[in-house]
Amino acid sequence: MQVILCIVTVLFSGLSLIAAVSQIIKSEKKPASALMMITGSLLLIAAMACNMAGEQWDLILAFLGCAAVCAAAILNGIKGERLHIQHHIIRIALSIILIIGFAVL
Repeated sequence: MQVILCIVTVLFSGLSLIAAVSQIIKSEKKPASALMMITGSLLLIAAMACNMAGEQWDLILAFLGCAAVCAAAILNGIKGERLHIQHHIIRIALSIILIIGFAVL
């Protein structure tokens, strides 16, 4: 079960990281939402590393990382005036599943 949690965490944080970097590349100035999403992605990777090492910081890091990624995505949607509710519901649901996974393991 821990392997599945790590794979999903890497995919979620990796895709979020790619989205944030592409937003920075496309934009002339560095949007705060992209930097927040990068921070959240790195926190999720740190949470996965702590989980694999048996450290107790994994749940806190996962919560902060998921919160940062979701907040950055919503902020980006609001700023771009293209808030896709279904996309954010799926992202929040996956974040909740990840946090529960870190809490259980």
